[in-house]
Amino acid sequence: MSAIDVALGILLAAVVFGAALLARHLKARPVRAGWGYGHAGLAVLGVLALGWPVFTTPTPLVVNAALLMFAFAVLGGVFVLLFRLQGERPPLFMVALHAVFAAVGVVLLGLGVLAGG
Repeated sequence: MSAIDVALGILLAAVVFGAALLARHLKARPVRAGWGYGHAGLAVLGVLALGWPVFTTPTPLVVNAALLMFAFAVLGGVFVLLFRLQGERPPLFMVALHAVFAAVGVVLLGLGVLAGG
């Protein structure tokens, strides 16, 4: 099992956790801060686990593109966090962009794993 496989597993867990939070957000139910921090912690751990092999070993271009998508997802997550810290609901378009970038990142990373990355 490679470091990229481990990163994919962690990031998949973060995406599933995030999907559950998005479902709550779409139903206008409150999202507890601790759940958001747990999602963020998993995501940061996964991005760091992916960044290590990307920056230290040759990896397929699709894996590098996945890391870029996750970087954009992190920026969106920080934006969402800033709204949460102010006690406001973040705009739905930003939550959706954050989710789309993360989902595209997981798909690209999965393709990279399948390509032997």
